[in-house]
Amino acid sequence: MSTVTEIKQAVNKLPPRKKLALAQWLQTQVNDRLSDDEMMAVAAEGARALDKREAAYAKRKTR
Repeated sequence: MSTVTEIKQAVNKLPPRKKLALAQWLQTQVNDRLSDDEMMAVAAEGARALDKREAAYAKRKTR
């Protein structure tokens, strides 16, 4: 994997427990604390991902 897009695609295929394990491992790799702005960006990205997932789930339920 050489691009961020490829990494994102691979992570999206992981089951929830493996995603959590990856997130925990990545956190141990970060030496610096995130600034407030960086933390808000991460939270916003997570919220967008959840919204997208919920919308996809809702769309499947209506079929």
